[in-house]
Amino acid sequence: MNDSALSRSIDRHSANRLSIVGIGPGDASLRTLAAVDAIKGADYVVGYRPYLKLIEDLLPGKEVYSSGMGKETDRVRAALDLLSRGPVALVSSGDANVYGMAGLGLEMAEHPAEVEVIPGVTSFTAAACRAGLLFRECVAVISLSDLLTPWQDIEGRLRQAADFGMPVALYNPRSRKRDWQLLRALNIYEKRDVLVAKEVGREGERLFWTTAAALMDSVSLREEIDMTTLLILPGRGTYRGDVAREAEVNLVGTGPGGQANLTAEARTILSSSEKILGAERYLNLIGDYPGEKVTHAGPCPERSYARFQEAEQLARSGKRASILTGGDPSIFSAGWRIMDLARNRLPVHISPGVSAFSSVAARAGAPLSGDFALLSQLDNPEAPSLLAAAGFGVVIYNVKGHEVQALLQELEPERAVALARDVARKGEEMIIMKAEELMETKPSGFRFTLLVSCPKAEIREGRIIARRGYDTKYSY
Repeated sequence: MNDSALSRSIDRHSANRLSIVGIGPGDASLRTLAAVDAIKGADYVVGYRPYLKLIEDLLPGKEVYSSGMGKETDRVRAALDLLSRGPVALVSSGDANVYGMAGLGLEMAEHPAEVEVIPGVTSFTAAACRAGLLFRECVAVISLSDLLTPWQDIEGRLRQAADFGMPVALYNPRSRKRDWQLLRALNIYEKRDVLVAKEVGREGERLFWTTAAALMDSVSLREEIDMTTLLILPGRGTYRGDVAREAEVNLVGTGPGGQANLTAEARTILSSSEKILGAERYLNLIGDYPGEKVTHAGPCPERSYARFQEAEQLARSGKRASILTGGDPSIFSAGWRIMDLARNRLPVHISPGVSAFSSVAARAGAPLSGDFALLSQLDNPEAPSLLAAAGFGVVIYNVKGHEVQALLQELEPERAVALARDVARKGEEMIIMKAEELMETKPSGFRFTLLVSCPKAEIREGRIIARRGYDTKYSY
C-alpha cells in the first residue's frame, strides 16, 4: 500500500451534527477555538452540571440540558434525541476521549459518521505543564475507579506499567466510598515521587509534590486526594524542571495544527510575543501574529540552543518570546531541552496544547475510552503487544511504515487500529481497520502515528468505538 492510498473521509457537513466537545480542564484560557465554535454553533448543549458551569459564558441563547453524576447514558440519549431539532454539543471536561463522553456518544449514535469528536487539552498534560514535567519516552494513563473495570484488570495494568518503568498518570484516585484502591496502587510504586494535582485549571487549583511512601503513611495526606485530583508518578524518560505561571520565555503547544486547535492562552501569548521561534511547519500553521517568525536549521540540540539564545536575549531586555512545540509540550517534544538550558538562568512558562494522540483519537472516533499508554521510544519491541494484552489502548509515535507489521504481529488479529499522519493538517491521512488487515496492506512512508484501540472496540461507519463498559452498570 502506498502513501497516497492512506485516506479516510469524514462527514463534517451534516446540518444537525452532534459534536462531542472536550472543553479542557476548566479554565477558559485552556479551551480551543474549535471547542468554543462548536458550542457557540450548537442550538442545544448537554452536559454534567459542574462542567456546564465551567462554560457558562458560552451558554446564553442555548437550550441547556444537564444531569448529575451517574447519568451518562441519559445525557447521551438527550443529545441524540435533540438532533432532530438542530445541532447539539455534548460536553466533556478535558479531552472527550480521556474517560470522557466520546465512547458512549458514538456507541449509542445510530450513525457514528454524523458525530464529530473535538479534542481538548487533557487534565494530566495540563498538570504536567503546570509542574514542569515533560515525558520524553512514554507515559501510561490509568483510572483507579473499579466501577466499570474489574480491579484485577486495573492492578494488572499498574504492574505492567511499573515493569516497564513508565511514568503513570492516575485518574479517579480516591472517593468517599472508594479509598483502598489508592493504597494498592501506591504499594506498587512505593519508591516513586508523586505529583498531586487538585482542581487543575479550575478555581482552587493546587499542586504539590510528595512521595508514594509518604502518602501510604499519612492518612491526612491521603484525605487531600479526591475525585477532582489526579496523581502523576514520574518514571523513565521524565524530565522535571522549574516553571513559572507567567514569564517572558514561553513554551507554547500548538496542538496538532491549525489555528482552531490553539488554546486561548496560546493565542494571547503569541499575540504579545516579539519573536515566535519554532519549526517552519508549526510557524505556518498558527496564523498571523505581530511578532517576527524565526526558524533555525541543523540538528535538534543545535536548533533548541539557537532558539533559547534568541528567547533569552529578548527576555533580558523585557520582551516576550514564544518557542513552539507541536501538540502538547509535555508529550514527546523537544521542550525539555529549552527547560534544561533555562535551568537556574531564567523562568519559563509552559502553555499546554491539544496532544497529537488526542487529535488522532478524535479523528478515529473513540478508540481510547479506557486506560491507555503513549510510546515514543521503542527499545522493547514487545512493549506495544504486552501493554495491549493488559487492556491498554496504545498510541505509538513516529512509526515507519515498514515497522507496522512487526508492531502488530503479536496483537490479537481483530483489534481495531488506526494509522495516521498529519492529522488536522493539510494532507491528513488515516486508515482504520483490524490489525490483521493493516498488516496485509504493508504501508510505506514515515512519521506515522499508530493507534491500537482499547479492548472491546468495534469499527462502525469508519469509526472506532471502544466500549467503556457502561452496559455493566446501566441499561440502554
